[in-house]
Amino acid sequence: MNTTKIIFFFGALIFGLVACNKDSSDTTVTPSGTNADGTTTSNFSRLYKKFYNITSVDSSGSANIIFKTTDLPDHKTPFYGVGNAKYEAYNGDNPSFSTTINLNGTLSDPTLKAQNLTFTIPKNPVAATTHASTTGGAIGIARNGVAIFNQYNGVGALLDALEINNADQYLGHPTPTFAGAQYHYHYEPKFLTKTYGNSAFIGFLLDGFPVYGPYENGVKITTAVLDAYNGHVSATEDYPNDKIYHYHVISGATSKSEDLIKAAPWINGGKYYGTKGTVN
Repeated sequence: MNTTKIIFFFGALIFGLVACNKDSSDTTVTPSGTNADGTTTSNFSRLYKKFYNITSVDSSGSANIIFKTTDLPDHKTPFYGVGNAKYEAYNGDNPSFSTTINLNGTLSDPTLKAQNLTFTIPKNPVAATTHASTTGGAIGIARNGVAIFNQYNGVGALLDALEINNADQYLGHPTPTFAGAQYHYHYEPKFLTKTYGNSAFIGFLLDGFPVYGPYENGVKITTAVLDAYNGHVSATEDYPNDKIYHYHVISGATSKSEDLIKAAPWINGGKYYGTKGTVN
Protein backbone atom coordinates (compact mmCIF):
# COMPACT_ATOMS: atom_id res chain seq x y z
CA MET A 1 0.00 0.00 0.00
CA ASN A 2 1.58 3.33 -1.02
CA THR A 3 1.79 6.43 1.22
CA THR A 4 -1.18 8.16 -0.43
CA LYS A 5 -3.42 5.13 0.09
CA ILE A 6 -2.31 4.77 3.71
CA ILE A 7 -3.18 8.42 4.45
CA PHE A 8 -6.54 8.06 2.72
CA PHE A 9 -7.31 4.84 4.64
CA PHE A 10 -6.59 6.30 8.07
CA GLY A 11 -8.41 9.52 7.21
CA ALA A 12 -11.50 7.55 6.21
CA LEU A 13 -11.23 5.44 9.37
CA ILE A 14 -11.07 8.51 11.63
CA PHE A 15 -14.00 10.12 9.82
CA GLY A 16 -16.03 6.92 10.23
CA LEU A 17 -15.30 6.74 13.98
CA VAL A 18 -16.29 10.37 14.48
CA ALA A 19 -19.49 9.85 12.49
CA CYS A 20 -20.39 6.76 14.53
CA ASN A 21 -19.77 8.54 17.83
CA LYS A 22 -21.76 11.65 16.96
CA ASP A 23 -24.70 12.18 19.30
CA SER A 24 -27.76 11.76 17.09
CA SER A 25 -30.27 11.66 19.93
CA ASP A 26 -32.11 14.77 18.79
CA THR A 27 -31.44 15.09 15.08
CA THR A 28 -34.48 13.60 13.39
CA VAL A 29 -35.06 16.29 10.75
CA THR A 30 -35.59 16.60 7.05
CA PRO A 31 -32.52 17.36 4.90
CA SER A 32 -33.34 21.07 5.02
CA GLY A 33 -33.29 20.96 8.83
CA THR A 34 -36.95 21.85 9.27
CA ASN A 35 -39.97 19.58 9.07
CA ALA A 36 -43.20 20.51 7.33
CA ASP A 37 -44.82 21.66 10.57
CA GLY A 38 -41.87 23.89 11.51
CA THR A 39 -40.27 21.46 13.96
CA THR A 40 -36.54 20.82 13.90
CA THR A 41 -36.60 17.54 15.80
CA SER A 42 -39.09 14.89 16.85
CA ASN A 43 -36.66 12.72 18.80
CA PHE A 44 -37.39 13.11 22.50
CA SER A 45 -34.93 10.59 23.92
CA ARG A 46 -33.45 13.07 26.38
CA LEU A 47 -36.81 13.12 28.15
CA TYR A 48 -36.87 9.38 28.87
CA LYS A 49 -34.49 9.71 31.82
CA LYS A 50 -36.91 12.07 33.54
CA PHE A 51 -39.35 9.24 34.23
CA TYR A 52 -39.41 7.66 37.68
CA ASN A 53 -41.83 5.78 39.94
CA ILE A 54 -42.47 3.36 37.07
CA THR A 55 -42.00 -0.37 36.70
CA SER A 56 -39.78 -0.19 33.62
CA VAL A 57 -38.92 1.75 30.47
CA ASP A 58 -37.71 0.03 27.30
CA SER A 59 -36.27 2.24 24.56
CA SER A 60 -34.37 -0.54 22.77
CA GLY A 61 -36.81 -0.80 19.87
CA SER A 62 -36.38 1.31 16.77
CA ALA A 63 -40.01 2.40 16.45
CA ASN A 64 -41.49 2.63 19.96
CA ILE A 65 -40.68 3.24 23.59
CA ILE A 66 -42.51 1.14 26.18
CA PHE A 67 -43.39 2.35 29.69
CA LYS A 68 -44.84 0.04 32.34
CA THR A 69 -46.36 1.47 35.50
CA THR A 70 -48.50 0.59 38.50
CA ASP A 71 -50.08 4.07 38.23
CA LEU A 72 -49.74 4.78 41.96
CA PRO A 73 -48.71 8.40 42.57
CA ASP A 74 -45.49 9.14 44.44
CA HIS A 75 -47.17 12.02 46.25
CA LYS A 76 -49.66 11.96 49.08
CA THR A 77 -53.41 12.08 48.53
CA PRO A 78 -56.58 11.47 50.54
CA PHE A 79 -57.38 8.66 48.10
CA TYR A 80 -54.68 6.42 49.60
CA GLY A 81 -56.97 5.99 52.57
CA VAL A 82 -56.48 6.63 56.28
CA GLY A 83 -53.68 4.45 57.66
CA ASN A 84 -51.63 4.42 54.48
CA ALA A 85 -48.21 6.08 54.77
CA LYS A 86 -49.09 8.25 51.76
CA TYR A 87 -52.47 9.33 53.08
CA GLU A 88 -52.87 13.07 53.44
CA ALA A 89 -56.12 14.81 54.23
CA TYR A 90 -57.23 17.34 51.63
CA ASN A 91 -55.45 20.67 52.15
CA GLY A 92 -56.14 22.40 48.84
CA ASP A 93 -58.15 25.52 48.01
CA ASN A 94 -61.43 23.95 46.89
CA PRO A 95 -63.94 24.04 49.79
CA SER A 96 -66.23 21.70 47.85
CA PHE A 97 -63.73 18.83 47.67
CA SER A 98 -65.07 15.37 48.43
CA THR A 99 -63.62 11.88 48.09
CA THR A 100 -67.09 10.58 47.22
CA ILE A 101 -67.35 10.08 43.46
CA ASN A 102 -70.73 10.20 41.74
CA LEU A 103 -71.01 8.53 38.34
CA ASN A 104 -74.54 8.58 36.99
CA GLY A 105 -75.94 8.42 40.50
CA THR A 106 -73.70 5.55 41.62
CA LEU A 107 -71.62 6.68 44.60
CA SER A 108 -68.25 5.31 45.67
CA ASP A 109 -65.44 6.41 47.95
CA PRO A 110 -62.46 4.73 46.27
CA THR A 111 -59.11 3.82 47.76
CA LEU A 112 -56.35 3.66 45.15
CA LYS A 113 -55.50 0.32 43.62
CA ALA A 114 -52.30 -0.62 41.80
CA GLN A 115 -52.72 -1.00 38.07
CA ASN A 116 -50.73 -2.87 35.44
CA LEU A 117 -50.47 -0.45 32.52
CA THR A 118 -48.23 -0.69 29.47
CA PHE A 119 -47.84 2.37 27.25
CA THR A 120 -46.34 1.83 23.79
CA ILE A 121 -45.70 5.17 22.08
CA PRO A 122 -43.82 6.27 18.95
CA LYS A 123 -40.15 7.18 19.38
CA ASN A 124 -40.14 9.67 16.52
CA PRO A 125 -43.68 11.03 16.31
CA VAL A 126 -44.93 13.00 13.33
CA ALA A 127 -48.10 14.93 12.61
CA ALA A 128 -50.97 12.62 11.67
CA THR A 129 -52.82 12.96 8.39
CA THR A 130 -56.06 12.25 10.22
CA HIS A 131 -56.19 13.36 13.85
CA ALA A 132 -57.86 10.69 15.97
CA SER A 133 -60.06 11.65 18.88
CA THR A 134 -58.93 10.81 22.38
CA THR A 135 -61.05 8.17 24.08
CA GLY A 136 -61.94 7.22 27.64
CA GLY A 137 -59.18 5.96 29.89
CA ALA A 138 -55.49 6.79 29.68
CA ILE A 139 -54.36 9.03 26.82
CA GLY A 140 -50.82 9.48 28.14
CA ILE A 141 -48.38 8.94 30.98
CA ALA A 142 -46.96 11.55 33.35
CA ARG A 143 -43.28 11.50 34.28
CA ASN A 144 -44.14 10.00 37.68
CA GLY A 145 -45.97 7.06 36.13
CA VAL A 146 -49.50 8.39 36.63
CA ALA A 147 -52.01 8.07 33.79
CA ILE A 148 -53.20 11.19 31.95
CA PHE A 149 -56.91 11.31 31.00
CA ASN A 150 -58.77 13.66 28.65
CA GLN A 151 -61.35 16.32 29.51
CA TYR A 152 -64.41 14.07 29.38
CA ASN A 153 -66.12 12.02 32.05
CA GLY A 154 -67.23 8.40 31.94
CA VAL A 155 -70.25 9.19 29.74
CA GLY A 156 -68.35 11.42 27.31
CA ALA A 157 -69.49 14.79 28.69
CA LEU A 158 -67.11 17.66 29.38
CA LEU A 159 -65.88 17.62 32.97
CA ASP A 160 -67.79 19.92 35.28
CA ALA A 161 -68.05 20.67 38.99
CA LEU A 162 -69.12 17.11 39.80
CA GLU A 163 -65.71 15.73 38.74
CA ILE A 164 -63.60 18.77 39.61
CA ASN A 165 -64.77 18.60 43.22
CA ASN A 166 -63.21 15.13 43.42
CA ALA A 167 -59.75 16.39 42.38
CA ASP A 168 -57.30 16.28 45.31
CA GLN A 169 -54.77 18.94 46.30
CA TYR A 170 -52.55 17.87 43.38
CA LEU A 171 -55.51 17.82 40.95
CA GLY A 172 -55.59 14.06 40.55
CA HIS A 173 -58.27 11.53 41.45
CA PRO A 174 -59.23 7.89 40.86
CA THR A 175 -61.95 6.34 38.79
CA PRO A 176 -64.85 4.99 40.87
CA THR A 177 -64.28 1.82 42.87
CA PHE A 178 -66.28 -0.33 40.43
CA ALA A 179 -64.09 1.07 37.58
CA GLY A 180 -60.85 0.01 39.25
CA ALA A 181 -59.94 3.05 41.38
CA GLN A 182 -57.35 4.08 38.78
CA TYR A 183 -55.57 7.31 39.69
CA HIS A 184 -55.12 9.89 36.91
CA TYR A 185 -54.74 13.55 36.01
CA HIS A 186 -57.24 15.53 33.92
CA TYR A 187 -55.79 18.91 34.88
CA GLU A 188 -52.46 20.49 35.75
CA PRO A 189 -50.62 17.89 37.88
CA LYS A 190 -49.71 20.33 40.62
CA PHE A 191 -47.28 18.03 42.39
CA LEU A 192 -45.16 17.90 39.24
CA THR A 193 -45.32 21.62 38.46
CA LYS A 194 -44.54 22.43 42.09
CA THR A 195 -41.62 20.00 42.19
CA TYR A 196 -40.08 20.59 38.75
CA GLY A 197 -41.32 24.04 37.78
CA ASN A 198 -44.35 25.37 35.94
CA SER A 199 -42.64 25.19 32.55
CA ALA A 200 -41.23 21.69 33.06
CA PHE A 201 -41.81 18.51 31.11
CA ILE A 202 -44.93 16.73 32.41
CA GLY A 203 -45.10 13.52 30.35
CA PHE A 204 -46.07 12.06 26.98
CA LEU A 205 -49.38 11.55 25.27
CA LEU A 206 -49.96 8.30 23.39
CA ASP A 207 -48.88 9.89 20.10
CA GLY A 208 -45.35 10.39 21.47
CA PHE A 209 -45.45 14.17 21.75
CA PRO A 210 -44.47 15.68 25.10
CA VAL A 211 -46.64 17.67 27.49
CA TYR A 212 -45.28 20.73 29.27
CA GLY A 213 -46.47 22.86 32.18
CA PRO A 214 -48.65 25.97 32.05
CA TYR A 215 -45.80 28.46 31.49
CA GLU A 216 -43.22 28.96 28.75
CA ASN A 217 -40.32 31.44 28.94
CA GLY A 218 -41.91 32.95 32.03
CA VAL A 219 -45.23 33.61 30.29
CA LYS A 220 -48.46 31.91 31.32
CA ILE A 221 -49.90 29.85 28.47
CA THR A 222 -53.49 30.39 27.36
CA THR A 223 -55.52 28.56 24.74
CA ALA A 224 -55.13 31.60 22.46
CA VAL A 225 -51.53 30.62 21.64
CA LEU A 226 -52.27 26.92 21.20
CA ASP A 227 -53.82 24.97 18.34
CA ALA A 228 -56.93 22.82 18.43
CA TYR A 229 -54.97 20.00 20.10
CA ASN A 230 -53.62 22.21 22.93
CA GLY A 231 -50.15 22.29 21.40
CA HIS A 232 -47.77 24.42 19.38
CA VAL A 233 -44.23 24.50 17.95
CA SER A 234 -41.51 26.30 19.91
CA ALA A 235 -38.35 25.77 21.92
CA THR A 236 -38.71 24.43 25.48
CA GLU A 237 -36.38 24.32 28.47
CA ASP A 238 -35.28 20.83 27.40
CA TYR A 239 -34.89 21.82 23.73
CA PRO A 240 -33.67 25.43 23.81
CA ASN A 241 -31.95 25.10 20.44
CA ASP A 242 -34.76 23.29 18.64
CA LYS A 243 -38.37 23.84 17.79
CA ILE A 244 -40.54 20.94 18.91
CA TYR A 245 -44.24 20.23 18.79
CA HIS A 246 -45.55 19.84 22.33
CA TYR A 247 -48.75 20.12 24.33
CA HIS A 248 -49.37 22.44 27.27
CA VAL A 249 -51.61 22.03 30.28
CA ILE A 250 -53.49 25.21 31.21
CA SER A 251 -53.44 26.50 34.79
CA GLY A 252 -56.50 27.75 36.65
CA ALA A 253 -56.46 30.60 39.17
CA THR A 254 -57.60 28.17 41.89
CA SER A 255 -58.80 24.56 42.13
CA LYS A 256 -62.42 25.65 42.45
CA SER A 257 -64.66 24.36 39.71
CA GLU A 258 -65.62 27.82 38.44
CA ASP A 259 -61.96 28.79 38.02
CA LEU A 260 -60.89 25.55 36.36
CA ILE A 261 -63.82 25.56 33.96
CA LYS A 262 -63.07 29.18 33.04
CA ALA A 263 -59.41 28.36 32.34
CA ALA A 264 -60.20 25.25 30.26
CA PRO A 265 -57.26 23.52 31.98
CA TRP A 266 -57.19 20.43 29.83
CA ILE A 267 -54.02 18.56 28.91
CA ASN A 268 -55.28 17.99 25.36
CA GLY A 269 -57.80 19.47 22.95
CA GLY A 270 -59.74 16.26 22.37
CA LYS A 271 -57.66 14.90 19.47
CA TYR A 272 -54.09 13.71 19.03
CA TYR A 273 -51.67 15.77 16.96
CA GLY A 274 -49.77 12.61 15.99
CA THR A 275 -50.66 8.98 15.47
CA LYS A 276 -51.45 7.42 18.81
CA GLY A 277 -49.77 4.36 20.25
CA THR A 278 -51.44 1.97 22.64
CA VAL A 279 -52.10 1.44 26.32
CA ASN A 280 -53.25 -1.82 27.87
